[in-house]
Amino acid sequence: MNRLKTTVLSRTIRFFFACCLFCLAGTTTSIEAKIVFCVDGDIFVMNDDGSRRRRLTSNTTALDNHPRWSPDGTQIAFTRDMDKTKRQTSAELFIMNADGTDPQRLTHNNVLDVDSSWSPDGKRIAFSSTRSGEWEVFVIELATRAVTQLTGIEGGEGSGSPDWSPDGTQITFERFVPIKNGISPKTIYVMSADGQHQHPVLRDPPLKGPLTLRYFPRWAPDGHRILFYESKWFRDGDVLHLIVQRIGGGKQVITDVNDRLGNNFLIAGASWMEQDRAILFSLKFMDKPIPNYNLYRYGLETRSLRRVTQETSDEKWPDWTEGSLSVSPHGKLSTLWGELKKPDP
Repeated sequence: MNRLKTTVLSRTIRFFFACCLFCLAGTTTSIEAKIVFCVDGDIFVMNDDGSRRRRLTSNTTALDNHPRWSPDGTQIAFTRDMDKTKRQTSAELFIMNADGTDPQRLTHNNVLDVDSSWSPDGKRIAFSSTRSGEWEVFVIELATRAVTQLTGIEGGEGSGSPDWSPDGTQITFERFVPIKNGISPKTIYVMSADGQHQHPVLRDPPLKGPLTLRYFPRWAPDGHRILFYESKWFRDGDVLHLIVQRIGGGKQVITDVNDRLGNNFLIAGASWMEQDRAILFSLKFMDKPIPNYNLYRYGLETRSLRRVTQETSDEKWPDWTEGSLSVSPHGKLSTLWGELKKPDP
């Protein structure tokens, strides 16, 4: 009997200390870092409620943009403008661990290589580049660094901003619509992952109406919908809408954002979050004395609109992933998460 009591007591003590060590490790090395985004040219991560912000990169002469989580959430791909005084001439692709360690440069071309998107197996990255003379879509193999051009091989008006389908068989991207004179409209296309069978997701914008530009398509995790945003240029000002387009079906124009915030804003990046149930995007009001971008969440089912960040810096290009990631919380800053009542004055 005494031996049984001793054994139970010993196991209880070991369990208690194991729990203490687990809790200590959890408070010092692991957070639910689900959102990666840019802040004034550096990469940050934070929880999807806006808390526990942490800087991953710190630049003095360069600028980092367009971060994207790898499919398993262990790495981040991003674009680095190598010289922030020459942003229109040189940008390269990088990857790094989710905690900001071990950055690796993927391209060395002294051209613009931007807008990376991981293949679902994590072995390839699709991206936009000017290396062929025009904006086109390319794919790089991470193991060999071999690059393959997918669009513009037979000419065209230029393509970019690729995003891989969840099953890895297709890629959606932007394409300019050819016209004889003036600024070309831009619309959303889909192609096979090898560049074949390129076709529009929806009809081209009417050429006689306002100039229409459709930006940055993102494939939904369900594989049946594509998120993008559309800008229409009117004489009295532009109107910007977030749109969800069903493959082979209709589209949902998210007018709630405009109804609550007006039309005088710009968007810099939009992504899916919470397994298709919400959209995360960056927005700035152009009528503010000093306009800056902040992150917002829109619930597709609840139609709720919330502001995730409350900073005076530019918070742009968000990307969301699901699950717990190992990230040190040193230097974290808390951010309040509140229901949006009205636009900022």
